[in-house]
Amino acid sequence: MLLLRRLWPLCYAGVEKAYEKVAIMNVLIAFATTEGQTDKISKFIGDKLSEGGHQVVYHNVKDFSRGLSVTDFDRAIIAGSVHSGKHQEALDLFVFANRNQLNDMPSLLVSVSLAVVFPDSRKDAEKYVEVFKESTSWTPNECLLVAGAMQHGAYSWFQESKLLEGDLASHANEELKENQEFTDWKALHKSVIEFIQH
Repeated sequence: MLLLRRLWPLCYAGVEKAYEKVAIMNVLIAFATTEGQTDKISKFIGDKLSEGGHQVVYHNVKDFSRGLSVTDFDRAIIAGSVHSGKHQEALDLFVFANRNQLNDMPSLLVSVSLAVVFPDSRKDAEKYVEVFKESTSWTPNECLLVAGAMQHGAYSWFQESKLLEGDLASHANEELKENQEFTDWKALHKSVIEFIQH
């Protein structure tokens, strides 16, 4: 009986911890996609958050017909990709229009590019984020630089020429000569969960 009395507080503490309430978040994932990789990344993020019990709403910022209030959400994840040194104009407009609400809530920017793949062009990826933040007057709590994908068939000749100019040109005949996905899904998952939990 004495042994049971001593063990009971430990057992009770274990049960109490197991049933500890997890904060369920209403999360907005607003995204812009060009070739489809950012759409894929956004859905991956949403799936992982849904598995954790969170409520997720996807919003393609090019869809102007959908009424949406950023203040209805606990957290916001904004995702877009870089082309010719800039994020999509529609993403820029969406964030600028909602900058006050986004600045008042926990928010995350997911910037998808090929520049982040290579050490010699990573600074460019960081620069694209700074330009986007300045143009939208938005300061996210966190920024994730996420490697995208090379999809030759998705570009026109002009688009592919622009994509591979500058620092990426040195990789055109080697790392970028074939279709390839560079996204690190495991690292992305870890970073998103950390953002939600803090």
